Amino acid sequence: MLSIASHALARAGRATWTWTGGLVALLALIAAVSRADVIPPPAGLAAEPSALVLPTVALRGDGAGTELYDALHASPLLAHLSKEAPGSPIQLLIYHTVRPAHVDAKNFFSGLAAVGTLGLSPVVMSGEHSMHYELYVNGQQVLRREYTANLSRKEYLNSKAADATHGLGPDGEVWAKSTVDLFLKDLAHDPAVRAMNDEYQLYFGNAVSGAAPPAVPAQH
Repeated sequence: MLSIASHALARAGRATWTWTGGLVALLALIAAVSRADVIPPPAGLAAEPSALVLPTVALRGDGAGTELYDALHASPLLAHLSKEAPGSPIQLLIYHTVRPAHVDAKNFFSGLAAVGTLGLSPVVMSGEHSMHYELYVNGQQVLRREYTANLSRKEYLNSKAADATHGLGPDGEVWAKSTVDLFLKDLAHDPAVRAMNDEYQLYFGNAVSGAAPPAVPAQH
């Protein structure tokens, strides 16, 4: 009789141990899932720089440069870009230059012959076109970037019509607009620009954001 009772107690003990072990495993699984919800992001994501938004920047430039205003202003980085900000200490100068490579002689002389007949002289002009971006703060240059491409276009020697492309030509206009993204990327990652912006925000942050200045405590 005693051996039967001992055997029953042993079976009950093994059942209790099995149930307890399962409960412990379940609790461990729940704890692991909970910890997974609070795992910090990878180091690469945490290391990304915060979004940069520059204060009021006055745009200056030639015809080709000012044509890029809309594309630049559409970026949050230059949301405060303005064509009319005479008092801003920060100025962005954009201008276009071209270094002629050569003139196609065949087209040039055939064009000269056409002057005496139809009054037209198409000349194929090839050259190295550059878009220059220069950022100044109180007259001191903070950033300078230059983007260059070799382009060809037709010129009419006796044409009196104004060049709506500012010397770029249709293909050149497309290329000039493509330099905006290149410049914005360079601007956002330039350490000197970021340092300048941090200093400006330190002294004039409320004025830039449009928020009211902090209230001065009353003197008692």
